[in-house]
Formats: sequence, structure tokens, C-alpha cells
Amino acid sequence: MDNAFLTWLKSAVIFGIVFGLSGCDKLNSPKSTNTAAEEQPTQSQSIEQENTSKPSRTLLTRAFTHTPSFEPWFVRYPEQENLLRDLYEGLTAYDSEGRIVPGIAESWQTKDNKTWIFTLREGLRWSNGDPLVAQDVMLSWQALSQSNSPLRSYLAYLNLKNAKGVLEKNKPFKSLGIYAENDRTLRIELDKPTPYLPEMLAHISLVPQYSDPDYPVTNGAYMIESESVKSIHLTKNPYYWQKNNVAFERVEYLPFIATKLSDFDVVVDVPEVNADLQHFPQLCGYFYEFNLKDPKVAKADVRKAIASLVSVTNIVNNEIPAAIPSSYFLPKAMLNGQDSRWEPVVAEQLLAQNKIDEKHPLHLNVLYDDAPLHLNIAQRLVGQLTQSDMLRVDAQPVNWQTLQTKRQKGDFQVIRSGWCADFNHPMAFLGLFYSKSPDNKNGYANAEYDQLFEQALKSLNEKERSEIYLKLSEKIQQENLALPLFQYTTPVYLSPTIMGAKKNPVGVIYSKDLWRKVES
Repeated sequence: MDNAFLTWLKSAVIFGIVFGLSGCDKLNSPKSTNTAAEEQPTQSQSIEQENTSKPSRTLLTRAFTHTPSFEPWFVRYPEQENLLRDLYEGLTAYDSEGRIVPGIAESWQTKDNKTWIFTLREGLRWSNGDPLVAQDVMLSWQALSQSNSPLRSYLAYLNLKNAKGVLEKNKPFKSLGIYAENDRTLRIELDKPTPYLPEMLAHISLVPQYSDPDYPVTNGAYMIESESVKSIHLTKNPYYWQKNNVAFERVEYLPFIATKLSDFDVVVDVPEVNADLQHFPQLCGYFYEFNLKDPKVAKADVRKAIASLVSVTNIVNNEIPAAIPSSYFLPKAMLNGQDSRWEPVVAEQLLAQNKIDEKHPLHLNVLYDDAPLHLNIAQRLVGQLTQSDMLRVDAQPVNWQTLQTKRQKGDFQVIRSGWCADFNHPMAFLGLFYSKSPDNKNGYANAEYDQLFEQALKSLNEKERSEIYLKLSEKIQQENLALPLFQYTTPVYLSPTIMGAKKNPVGVIYSKDLWRKVES
């Protein structure tokens, strides 16, 4: 390894140890600020100060419901990302509706969906005033590849050239497909065409990180002013490229220990049931998976009959009412998906056409994990299926580890499953049925589907790709390749005075997008 990278990696590792393992303990802080915990207001003091007058136009109060993480490589919960996204910004980012927008990269282009050129904004700086250049991004990704972060595998998921070999230590880190051609130009090379690369680059693990371990330097809209076990105080980053559009001068993160949600402006992943909550859709679906290599469920008509017996609304409303009932495999807002119809009569007809009747019923083995929620959902599902005399269902609860082992081995007929996407794009879900995908566990292999999928990867025409995505989603629906039940949501509290936040499928609420509406 060259000396520059050794220094960078050593710094990154130190940074990861300090900030990744200390949890709620007092963390290192910028040298220029006073970090004494006793000089910082406690949660109750801060709230009391704010409640003695009208809500502040310059201070935003947010809650953390999980131990905050200052290390993008070791984030464990989606809720932790909000703090990190206040502090860091990658090549691309999300707008308030969850759509991809330019971040520190002002533009990008490709001629083949394999080699991409990203141009960074002019005059980018870190929060300490140092220039932020393309090499910083390159070194960050290279260091991630050499780290012990569980998110390092995302580099291979990107289809980044040589990522698999680098992660397995079979190739040098410098062969990773990211190159700084000059201070503002990054060349990213992929192993195969990936037209949705910009959507993937908003992932939290790919934000650039500063190399000096002495104190945290950030590049997002905010930087750390001070922190303690009781609170985290952020102040506006004076070098952020879009600082003039950031309304709140300060953001205060406090642990969620108050009795009233109204003590805060924003609480994501609220750990309680409350009528004042909004529920943001997640890129996560809950479904049962068919083993398409099993002759009993290999026929599309039989799967359609099974799906027609299931009322997703009945199951969800009784077991997890905050979720979005859905028999559409992709997230509901994606490609304007429509639910399948609940048609018990049609189910009987379809089964009869396949020589299944009361005397020769279809025997199904339904596998699911024995945690209370999954158990309750499974019992309702089985109850609906067994209303038909043409079906005999063997319900088999197992522990979570056994469920995963059986799924990996293909040792199932119908199994409880789910999928959460790492980026907001149809291909994050459509790839589950591509025969060459390692995520394809149901055995689906269809030449037409594969051909369309590969055509979408190669196409440089956005309209053509969108049409293909729609065809692929319709094929999943028409052949009932899975048995979707619902889409997960995240409970969010927003103060009535807070403007700028919208329900979005990525669950992101940037503090920089918010402002306060205060009556005069």
C-alpha cells in the first residue's frame, strides 16, 4: 500500500473505533468548541427553555430512539441515518420525496451504463475549510473495502469493477473501479451495465469521510458543535455548498425519554402508538415465497388460486394496522402498482381446472418463524386458505435461524419472507426474479423475464427502461411469483409547526430541508 492510503486507512480505522463503539458515551468533539457536559443544557432544561416562548425559528429539536452512530460504516438502524445525513453528503442524495438528486456531484454521464463520469461541484469544502476533492471520495471507498464494516459488501452490490476480488483480498485495493482523474472528476467503472447507479450512490456507506482522526470533520449541512451522553448539538456548516437554503442554524438531538411527543419537532421510528403519527412507507415488503421448483406450486394458475383466497386487508388490519396492505410485490408507489383482487370463487375454478378438488386436495406446507407477530399473521393466512375444502395446509412454525437455513437451501414449499431495498429503484425488487441473481431463492427461471431484465440494464433510453420495468412487474403479478401481504411503514412524529417534510419511501428527513411556520 502507498503511504497516503496507509495514513488514510489508519485514520479511518481510528475514527471508526472512537465513534463506532462509544455509543452514548461522551465522544470526541471539535477542538474549537466547549465540550464539557456540565455546561450543556440537559434535555429537560432545553425543552423548558424552548417552551417558555414561541418555538424557535433557528433551533430544531429531534429525538434519537436508538443509540446514535457517528460512523456511516457501522450504522445499524435506518433511524440512525438521519443524524449521519445531517453531517455527511455523498455523490447523490434524496429530495424530500425520496427521489434521487445531485449531492456533492453536480452532474454525471455514461455512454454504456458501465463507465460513469461524475463531476463534483466547484469549491466544495469540509467543515474545517479544507478543500473536498474527488480523491477524498476514492480513498473513502478504498478504505471501506479494507475495513471490517458489514456494509463493505455494498461495493460489490454496486457492481463496482473488481470489488469482489478486492473484498476477498485476491486483488489490490487500487484495482477497485473508482478513480480520481482530477480534483473534480471521478471515473467509476462497473463489471456490468447498471443504469440505476446514481440511485445506489445515496447509500450512507458511500459518503466521503475526512482522514484526520483528531476530531470529526463533516461535509453535510451541519457539523458537530458538542455532544455528551445526554445530547448532541449540531450547528450549520459554514462551508456547505447550499448553506444559504438551510433554515435552522442549530439542530439538537436528544434521547427519547420524554413523556410527550410535543417536546420534540421530529421523532422518527416512534416507539409508541399515537394518533398524531404519520406513517412513512418503507422500501420493505412482507410476503410469502413459493418454491417454484416444487411441482405442487409450479403452475401459475395454482399460485393465482392460492393468492385469490387471501384478503391482505383482513390480515393487516387485524395484526399490524400501521402497515400498508398490499398484494403488489413492489412498493405501492413504485410503477403505480395495483393490488390483485380477492376472488375466492375464481380460486375454486382454477383449482378444479388443475384436477384439484375435495377428494384430491392440494396439500401445502407453510413455513414461518415462531415470533408472536409472524405466528399471528401465519395463523390468519392459514385460516383463510383452509376455508377452501380443496386445500389442506400443514402449518410449520420454526425459529428464525431454521427459517433462514431452509430458505437458503430451497427446503420449503411456501415460506415466510421479506425484502428491504438499499436504494429507491424498481430493479432493487425486480432482480429477485432474475435467474442469475444470487438473491433469487425461489427458483424462478424464465427466458423472457431474463431477456427483458438484461435489456433494461443495457438500455440508454430512460423511457424504454421504464416500459421494461413495468412489463417485468406485471409478469410478477400475472404469474403470482410471490404472495405479498403488506409494505412496512415507519412511524414519524412531526410538530405542526415544522414544514418541508413529506412522506417518502426512503424514510429520510434531512434537517436542512425543514423550516418552522410560526404564527405572528
